[in-house]
Amino acid sequence: MKTLLTLLTLLLSTSSNFAQNGSDYDELMQKSRKARTTSTILVAAGPVIAAGGIGTLIYGLLQNEIGDSRVIYDNNGNFIGYEDKKYTTEIVVGATGAAVGIAMALTSIHFSKKARDLKREARGMKLKSSTESISIPGLQNGFASNRARQFKLSLLIPIGK
Repeated sequence: MKTLLTLLTLLLSTSSNFAQNGSDYDELMQKSRKARTTSTILVAAGPVIAAGGIGTLIYGLLQNEIGDSRVIYDNNGNFIGYEDKKYTTEIVVGATGAAVGIAMALTSIHFSKKARDLKREARGMKLKSSTESISIPGLQNGFASNRARQFKLSLLIPIGK
């Protein structure tokens, strides 16, 4: 009977240690809030950057079509032709800005899912095991000399928040 109880205790303590990941409720909720804040920042900033990039891209494309052309003369003052200004920098920067903004908005989905999963894990039930020394009055005819080990198994159910 003693060995059966010892084996059961050992089994329960090792299984609960593997299941818990060492994280408590407050730590998981703090990680969830940080992930939610990151998600909110990314989902707010992403479309703004994308809109700015698209605006810059449209400006570059329109200016290439309409174009500012200036007259070119040679050293003697003779007319050579027109030189069109290229707006490739605006087009490249606009396309890059649009891609970065869309990527930021899509990345916020990952952080939102992570925040939800962390919150769900924090609110789930947890099995916690520990051992502790206790003294039993009247055992072995002394109060301080008798130390017995007690195995505690607790079911934690966080409520609130």
